[in-house]
Amino acid sequence: MLDPVEINSQADLIEHTLQEIKGLVSLPEVYQKVRNLIDDPRSDIEHFVEVVASDPNLSVAVLRVANSAFFGFPGKIDSLSRAVNMLGIGQLHDLVLATSAIASLKLPNDIMPLKTFWRFSLFSAVLTRLLASQLKFPKSERLFVIGLLYEIGHLVLYAKHPELAKRAMELSRNNQELLHIAEQKLLGMHYGEIGAKLMAQWCLPAHFQDIVHYQPTPDLAPDQRRETALLHLVRACAEKYISGHMRAIEESVSADIWDILQLNAEQLAEAVEQALKAATEMEKLMFN
Repeated sequence: MLDPVEINSQADLIEHTLQEIKGLVSLPEVYQKVRNLIDDPRSDIEHFVEVVASDPNLSVAVLRVANSAFFGFPGKIDSLSRAVNMLGIGQLHDLVLATSAIASLKLPNDIMPLKTFWRFSLFSAVLTRLLASQLKFPKSERLFVIGLLYEIGHLVLYAKHPELAKRAMELSRNNQELLHIAEQKLLGMHYGEIGAKLMAQWCLPAHFQDIVHYQPTPDLAPDQRRETALLHLVRACAEKYISGHMRAIEESVSADIWDILQLNAEQLAEAVEQALKAATEMEKLMFN
């Protein structure tokens, strides 16, 4: 059994790390410019295009995503202006946010290579949006970014405290318990809480924070219960996707989740098949 004093000291360490990240790892200037334009009633679409054009890597990412089959826009999109128009300001914001947030923290390869983290996140984002649309969630397209960002708490642990992350993984394996439970015992908080705290520091929407916080424990979510249950299900699928074993998803998720979502295994299997194709294509676009 872990010493309560050790747990408190680990929790303090995580809090200190988050404060350190707030001071040293801020979202880049291009994201701040996009946020400022959204808040400015005088801004128009060309202002957003100018901001995107100022960042070559972001320009390439926006064009690649806009041309992906997942978004299904007609014809080839070969100008930033058209890409931004087709994506819309909301989805542009989400794309800039996700790529900026993940790029702001560096992963040690011995825990999880960055490409593997991106594969996990892209599959999660695509499946989240597909299921949200299928289940008639309002503004389902905005859930794409939460699918990209809900693991950011693990990104903090992997990047800043890899030894603690490894200990949590070992504790999970040895006790045959879920990873977030092992993290709670070892650190005094789990990756969902860490991610939500970081999102709060970055002034991201409160509902983003809530969904990320309670995704590992959806039964405790005070609000956004369907969205939280959806991300919980998506993570179970993503874990199996990365491991290469996409079977028996229904055994990994409690009956309550299926009831909350009003979803059955056949519907999920269909969405997963679509997500596998779309995520594979987006991986090629992002990494080639």
